[in-house]
Amino acid sequence: MVHALEVIVQSVEDAVAAEQGGADRLELVRDLGRDGLTPEFALAEAICARVRVPVRVMIREEKAFVASSPGVIERMAASAAQFARLPIDGLVVGILDSGGAIARDAMRKVLDAAPGCRATFHRAIEQVSDRAQALSALAVFPQIDRVLSAGGNGGWAARVRTIEAMTAEALPGVRIMMAIGLEVDGLALLRPLAIDAHIGRAARSPQTVDAPVSAEAVRRVKGRLSV
Repeated sequence: MVHALEVIVQSVEDAVAAEQGGADRLELVRDLGRDGLTPEFALAEAICARVRVPVRVMIREEKAFVASSPGVIERMAASAAQFARLPIDGLVVGILDSGGAIARDAMRKVLDAAPGCRATFHRAIEQVSDRAQALSALAVFPQIDRVLSAGGNGGWAARVRTIEAMTAEALPGVRIMMAIGLEVDGLALLRPLAIDAHIGRAARSPQTVDAPVSAEAVRRVKGRLSV
């Protein structure tokens, strides 16, 4: 069964609406139009004070999954250390090297800055050169307990097959989370899977990156996953 529904939020209002709609976890980001960047600390602090649902915070300084300079990694590590001071559920991070493998040293630097935080490895997993090898490589990061993927760009059946394969390839204790996208007609296919689900624009009304989260939209998705 689908264990949890995670909703992307960009404001206190988004967080409150997502919680009201039945979200099980929030992913806090800035600039959803660039697939989510590191948010402001003050916003994360305000959201943690306002909602009771667990919050994971994006640590990402630029759209590319390969860091453009050592300074970017330093800023990511500094952000991770800062957010770790809050009562968050964890971080969201994913860094690759130029060869399409997980950048272990960079990942270690960021995660070591927040040793008490669990972490989601985000959709950088979709850009790796060898997915099974990358999932296995995550064993060196015991903080990682989630991996997020849309399952590719095909139709629902093909994407679900990819998610099923990733679930089989994942390490014990690591759960795959499927980014649903806007097409929710195939949600029934997810119900038997031992995964989490993740929504961004599908949680908004209208379904654009700048629109606010709608409690009713979240409630509809949650209902389709659980019926």
